[in-house]
Amino acid sequence: MTTVVLVLLWTVAAWRAPAAVRSSKQRTLWIAFAALTLAMTLRRPAIMHAIDDGIGINNLSTLLKHYLGLTAAAAVLEFVYVISRPHSRTGVRRRMAAVGATMAVLTVLFVFVPRRTEAEDFFDRSAGSVPATAYLLVWFAYLATAMAMATWLFWGSSRHAGAGWLRTGLRLLGAGTAAGVAYALSRAVYLVLRLTEVAGPDSDADASTVTDAMKHAAIGLILVGSSVPAVGVAWRAARHWRYLRALHPLWQDLTGAVPEVVLGEELRRRELRMRLHRRVVEIRDAILALQPYVSATQRDAADAVAPAARRDITEACWIETARHAKLAGRAPDDAVQRRDVGSAGDDAALDLEVEAQWLRRIEAARAGDTVRDFVRTHSTDGSHRSAQQKAHQ
Repeated sequence: MTTVVLVLLWTVAAWRAPAAVRSSKQRTLWIAFAALTLAMTLRRPAIMHAIDDGIGINNLSTLLKHYLGLTAAAAVLEFVYVISRPHSRTGVRRRMAAVGATMAVLTVLFVFVPRRTEAEDFFDRSAGSVPATAYLLVWFAYLATAMAMATWLFWGSSRHAGAGWLRTGLRLLGAGTAAGVAYALSRAVYLVLRLTEVAGPDSDADASTVTDAMKHAAIGLILVGSSVPAVGVAWRAARHWRYLRALHPLWQDLTGAVPEVVLGEELRRRELRMRLHRRVVEIRDAILALQPYVSATQRDAADAVAPAARRDITEACWIETARHAKLAGRAPDDAVQRRDVGSAGDDAALDLEVEAQWLRRIEAARAGDTVRDFVRTHSTDGSHRSAQQKAHQ
């Protein structure tokens, strides 16, 4: 399990490194993962012995691991402060001073911890020792406090999160930091029980197994919780890309009839939401510009083609009729009564994805026989009427 968690930590740390360069918020989260990854790496016996034997100080790697653990906990706490209270930096100096003071106290206590030989499992070896227990209680006190504050802030932020992916991610992060509190308190309580001889040495292995499971659960929940919003962003980007592809034929045909609605500014290929927003706006503007090329009679005929529940078919009928009329050179009717066009419901029309779905339904309806037959029939009527208008003029 330790190896699996370590591999996941290195993967996430490497994955988030580019985002850390671009965003200060993501940089804070990356620092938390990088510090935690290095702390877990220092638990590997080969790494531990290489550091301690190379410098000649038994369990120096343990002190370094705890420094990194403090850094990770402090970074997680700062990350949740940034996302929950973005306009307030109150208390940041106090929090930095607290983690610095904790590191100083650990350094002093580390000097007094008996370390005659190297201990691969520092927790088990420290149980029952007053200096070592004091050292670990300071470490667990900071960890429990920081994780408790983070839990409170994560869960508070989740209640106000709009997107489902973000809300789920914040709750998982809160569950992970809550598991971190349980881990720290459990180990602290066990150290006190061992020091007071309520628990004996024969229970050390079981205590380590249980609390290690809590630690791995905490790390796993934090990893998943931090990744869920990113997965949500990728999923939304994939949907926007599909909408862009699906709406391209409709956009191409309509703007081919009224090219003046196309905006000239170029957008980067990565700006999928902005590109989709522009495509929807240009399609809507094209439809609006084509309305004078279809008569009220043709609009009424289109309404009668399909039931009210299939507005996509009726709108596709008159839109295609108007497009053909414009391409055929028919003069617009200045007296035409413009009607609302868009997805059902005024509120829904304000939602980009709802509107994209609606336009995709119109595009699908255009390929159907109903729309083709309607256009074939009513385009003839429109052409005849246009000729009469020109003769009258």
